Amino acid sequence: MTSRPSLVSILTLESVRDLFRHRSFVVLIFLVLAADRLLHHFVSPASIKGMLSLERWQEQLPQLLFVQLPELVLRWLFNPWTLVVLGGLFLFKQVVSLWPSSSLRGWHKQQGEGGLLQSLLRLRFSQFFWDLLALTILLGFLAVWSLLHFVWCRAWWSATDNQLAAWVFLTLLALSWPLLMAGFSYSSKLAVLQNGSFWQKFGLFFKLFTRPRVLFGSWIFYSCRIVLEVLFVAVIPLGALLYLDNIVLRTLIACLSMTPSYSYLKMASFKFFLYLYSDFELVREEFSAYLAPLVTPEA
Repeated sequence: MTSRPSLVSILTLESVRDLFRHRSFVVLIFLVLAADRLLHHFVSPASIKGMLSLERWQEQLPQLLFVQLPELVLRWLFNPWTLVVLGGLFLFKQVVSLWPSSSLRGWHKQQGEGGLLQSLLRLRFSQFFWDLLALTILLGFLAVWSLLHFVWCRAWWSATDNQLAAWVFLTLLALSWPLLMAGFSYSSKLAVLQNGSFWQKFGLFFKLFTRPRVLFGSWIFYSCRIVLEVLFVAVIPLGALLYLDNIVLRTLIACLSMTPSYSYLKMASFKFFLYLYSDFELVREEFSAYLAPLVTPEA
């Protein structure tokens, strides 16, 4: 029988090999070029550099979190433009997550990739709606988690004026970030499944919180992904766009850092999702051809 590939092999050799065969990530290059134009024509790089100052954050963090942030959130809640912004962010999420998941689904089902157009044509309104509802529930969980910790950390800061309260609050938020990111990732991957009912997909989605293997495995994997993504998709490209004057050099560095690393992480995340969810019938049926070697025991 075919031997079972290790998780390390799936996330390294197999993901890198398929990365070079999977070409729809080229769209990210155009996003880098657009970001460079927006950054240098509509935003002052000097102001962004000032905002990134560590000393400024250390001095102002408690005031920003416990005084200015609640006022800002209240203004957002009663601003009609908030829905427009949230709608735009959701559409952006579909561009960078849902259609690549559709494309990767076709790839792993051996239907062929088909590129952007074919991946978009595979999508249905119900899939967009399911993704929207899953994200709304996920963000609701995060809002409750954040509010509970905000209340006691703010009370601590108000009573003692200790800056540590702000850092404890940020740490507690950071601990939830890998699961939030996993939820954003899994929602797209479950949304594009063609088999299974609306509620069966939600049953799989909530395994992220109810199944220890899925919960802890996701937390570890997405913690590592966040570190790599911050470095190669945010820090290096943003540093190049901010600090290099030569447009060709800064665009080249940003593209070389962002596009292959982000595309690799998307590929590895899809394979990790299939590995982690291979115990569930709905996913096994959808990706039977791909998962056959993964679930076949060694001879």
